Amino acid sequence: MKHSQFAIITTAFLSLVAPLAAQSDAPPTSSGSLPASLTDWSLGDVLFPNLFLHGIGGMTSGEAEELASGAHDPRRGAFSAQSIEPGLSLRTEHLHGFANYLWFQDAHGDWDGELEEAFGKLTALPGGLELKGGRFLSRFGALNDKHLHAWDFVDVEHAPARFLGDEGLMLEGGEVSWTLPLGMEPSIVSILSLGHGHAPAHDHGEEEHAHDEEIPHEGEESVLMDDVWTARALLRYRFDDFRAITGGLSYAGGDNGFGRNSKVFGLDAEWLWRENGLEPGGRALRWRNELLWREVDAFSEHDENDDGTVDETFAGRYDETGFHTHLIYTWNPQLDTGLRVSRVGGIDDFGQDARWRVSPAVTWWTDESRRIGLRTQYNFDAIDDHRDEHSLWIQLNIALGSTAEVR
Repeated sequence: MKHSQFAIITTAFLSLVAPLAAQSDAPPTSSGSLPASLTDWSLGDVLFPNLFLHGIGGMTSGEAEELASGAHDPRRGAFSAQSIEPGLSLRTEHLHGFANYLWFQDAHGDWDGELEEAFGKLTALPGGLELKGGRFLSRFGALNDKHLHAWDFVDVEHAPARFLGDEGLMLEGGEVSWTLPLGMEPSIVSILSLGHGHAPAHDHGEEEHAHDEEIPHEGEESVLMDDVWTARALLRYRFDDFRAITGGLSYAGGDNGFGRNSKVFGLDAEWLWRENGLEPGGRALRWRNELLWREVDAFSEHDENDDGTVDETFAGRYDETGFHTHLIYTWNPQLDTGLRVSRVGGIDDFGQDARWRVSPAVTWWTDESRRIGLRTQYNFDAIDDHRDEHSLWIQLNIALGSTAEVR
């Protein structure tokens, strides 16, 4: 997308939502926060627009595009738009909805974009049921359904991006969630989710990722594409107002690009401590861990002979594991420090190497409402059969509009 087209669309969006903000009946924000005219956007307390802006720039000892795992990871050193996301949420008593579009600049500085999510869901149904349909990020694992503005680091994890796709596991289909009637809320909450659909094709992100040079397309063919089923069981136990633990089991399976089957399994756990409990402010500590493993039935047709026969350079079942751990400490409403350690196993026949990564990060927010912030992150990447790489990234985050985003 040309820069002029982007500027026209962004200006039109701001022209639309600014009058809504001016009409908001919400009280002004407290000291240290942005004015209400920039944050409390709503139309009749039914429609809630928002706009997220993310800029990224830095330096790396390698090639940024080759080191990227996700479609929206940093892909060049020059400062560029990592994502520009206008979104709109719908909230009524029983019908909720959400849609957002995402623009970004690629490794060459060219503009691209796509509709990321557009779904509706029926809520507060009898028996604790919730029904969702449309295009959505699946409830798989601890991170898959989180947009970039909810990330704790500037880039995605290796294992989810490799196992589920560099855009995450996005489905066009339906999902049902059931909050189990345990009778022990709010101390214990348990939710079961079941989804089905197909993964939409993306017309960008075709660039070959790092170290996939021998057979550059086989790794992409291993991800889930059609007739995808997902399931997740989540259990949250709150010891008191200050401490809680959350655990989850996830599964995704379906047809892959080989015309065979892939399965992905996940186990995640998170510990949360908040100094002020359910009240805002204060220090906080969050420790999140996730283990993923996958099974891929593969078949290669890369080596086709002159007589039409095929040499099966590789075929059969391939297994791979990965994990990541995040430790985020909040010192006060305006300062977070984080540490991430992750690993993914690698599959040689797919041209995918094993990788370790260690990432310390510091995030500073200009206001207590955390609407404008700067994040600095260092990545140490250790890649099998490749030299170690060092990267330093600085990310600018701006959040405008409503926080009543439907998930």
